[in-house]
Amino acid sequence: MRKSQGLALLLFAAFGTASTAAASFDCKKLQIAGHDYDLSALAQQIALETNVTTPPTITGTKYSINPCAQLTPEPDSVPKVDRCPDDSWVCRSVTNYKDSVDPRLIEVSSVAGVKKADAPVVEARTSGNQPPSEFHWKMDGAQVDKTLWSTDIKFVCSKSAKNTDLPKVLDFKDGVLSLEWAVPAACALDDTSGGDGDKKPDDEKKPEDGDKTTTSGGFFSSLMTIVVVVFMLYLVVGVMYRFLVVRTRGLDLIPNLAFWREFPYLVSDFAQHIWDIVGGRRRGGYSVV
Repeated sequence: MRKSQGLALLLFAAFGTASTAAASFDCKKLQIAGHDYDLSALAQQIALETNVTTPPTITGTKYSINPCAQLTPEPDSVPKVDRCPDDSWVCRSVTNYKDSVDPRLIEVSSVAGVKKADAPVVEARTSGNQPPSEFHWKMDGAQVDKTLWSTDIKFVCSKSAKNTDLPKVLDFKDGVLSLEWAVPAACALDDTSGGDGDKKPDDEKKPEDGDKTTTSGGFFSSLMTIVVVVFMLYLVVGVMYRFLVVRTRGLDLIPNLAFWREFPYLVSDFAQHIWDIVGGRRRGGYSVV
């Protein structure tokens, strides 16, 4: 048993994943991978609703969510069978609508939270000492038709967003509700990266400057590549011509051999000429003999 636990801990560490224990969950004082987070700005009950046309009716699905606490109990005027279960953090209800017929609630159950002691678990993939820019809020719910329902909220640090923005429903498949919530509250309190909401006009131009540098470097690299390829083509074609047509051998196979023998001296003379001009040695129309 101890060996199995040790192996599990080893694999857990290898994947660089940090987890916050359910018992210590506190929205205002949330700690992930040694960094502090404050989700208290999201501590309220919200509702996400979607409607799907199912002729001759319309099926509406509603998710009631509070990431920081249990949902507020519904009033006694609502039949208990139609209420979200007690101690739910996330509740799913499905209602059927048909013209003048009264709406009919056909499904209601907890997708997160069953017992009063239940609390979410927060997991994040870490990278060195950097605070995680995203993490997962996970919690099990009720068991429906032998399938354990659960909720997985992916929180994403986004300083350009607002804490009043609602999460997006990604999917509800095999009993798992997947949500994505991009808000400033999902950023670590010691996050100094600036986030996507702290970009200034000057900062936005920096990538463009970098692009110009890259383009310039790419141009000269391409130019040098073309020069080398043309030279190699000139050399290969010249050697083949002199070997097959002129039928020369040895160094005479090199095209324009006399020019290439004089080339180093020409370069040297040209360099000396430039040096004399720069150095100011040739001020007059005559040179010393």
